Parts: sequence; structure tokens; C-alpha cells
Amino acid sequence: MSLGLHESRTRRRRKARWTALKWVLALGLIVGAGIYAYDTGSEIAKAQITDLQREIDALTQRITTLESENARLRADQIVAQQRLEEAKTRYAQDVPTGRVATLLNNLREKLDAGVDQDRLAFLIASAANPRTCDEQPVTKRFLVRTPLYQGANDSVSFADGAIVVTAEGVAATDAQGRVEAWFDPAKPVTLHLTRIGGDTVDKTGMLPLHVSLVAGQSEYRFAAVEGPQGFVQISGDRCDYP
Repeated sequence: MSLGLHESRTRRRRKARWTALKWVLALGLIVGAGIYAYDTGSEIAKAQITDLQREIDALTQRITTLESENARLRADQIVAQQRLEEAKTRYAQDVPTGRVATLLNNLREKLDAGVDQDRLAFLIASAANPRTCDEQPVTKRFLVRTPLYQGANDSVSFADGAIVVTAEGVAATDAQGRVEAWFDPAKPVTLHLTRIGGDTVDKTGMLPLHVSLVAGQSEYRFAAVEGPQGFVQISGDRCDYP
């Protein structure tokens, strides 16, 4: 009886060990399958990430290419627009309109009628509106303003005070290089012709200077030359305008 009980216990132990071994083997298979699945999934994920990165790089390169092409097209558009504007300007300059077109048609008719071309050129060059002037120039003189002098006798007026004339110049220097109060006639001078109302016409250059100014129905012509030390002498005449 003791022998039978011992064998029964031995069989139960073997059965328990075999059952535990089966569970260990099953668990090992499950763990192995999980590790295999994880590794396989990781490799697939890496491959997908690599493919996606290549696609992103390709799209980025495409976008860069398209942006460059777009910039080039915009530059070409700007150049084309500039050329169009230049063509319009040349057309407007080269194709006569209005009174110029009428004169050109008259000129063509005269040439077709047999009028000598040289005679037409002479008549055109000689054409001018007749000018009626007082032929009574008035001459005055005044001191030129410099950085060291702005005071009395530095302006004159014409047309009964309707036009005031002043001038600015560069101060002269003596032999020692010291600055003088009067202007240097060897340097440019600026004439200011101011009409009633504040409009001013300026003329800068070396003396003598010539400048004209229109006021109402009159044109005033002025000629300025060097006068005594520090002075400019200016003559003005009036003509009908136009």
C-alpha cells in the first residue's frame, strides 16, 4: 500500500512538472512571438519613416524649384512690363498726334505737290512768333549776398516792384586766405527773381547770366554782369507774351 501511494505521488509530481513546463514553453513562445512582432513592426516602421522622409525631401526640393521658377517668372513679368511701357513711350514720341499730326500731313501734301524740300526746311527753321519789346532796358546794381553780408542794397525791383531780384555768391578771400564780405566773381552766382505772390525763378552759373520770367502778359528778360566790387549789374527789358 505504501508503494502504491508513493507511485501515485510521483505521477502527480511528474504531471505537475510537465504542466509547468508546458506553461513555460507556451509563455516562451508568446514572448518570442511578441519580440518577433515588435522587431518586425519596428523594421516596417523604420522603412515607412525612411520612405516618408524621402517623399518629404522630394517635395521640399520640388517646392524650392517651384519658388525659384515663380521668382524667375515674376522677374520676366516685370521686365516685360517695363519693355511694354518703353514701347508705349516710344510710340507716343514717334507717332505724331494733334497739331503735330496736322502739320506733318500738311508737310507731306506740300512735298507731294512738288515743293522743294530745302525750301520747306528753310521756312520751318525761319518761322518764329514776332516779339514786341519795349527796347528800353533798365539797368540797376545791387550787392550780392554772402555768408558775411546780408544787408542794405542787396536787392533791386523791376516792373513797378512786381519783380524783386537778389543774388547769392561765394565769399571772396584775400591774399592771406581770410574771408571777405563781398562775393568772389570767379565763382558761381545764384540769381533769385521773385514775383508778387511768392513765385521764384532761380538761375545759377558764372557771370554773365541770362534769365527770363513771365508775369501776366509780359516776359521780362534780364542780363546780369559783374559790377564794382561786391556788386552785380543787371539790365531788364519787357516784351509782350506770348
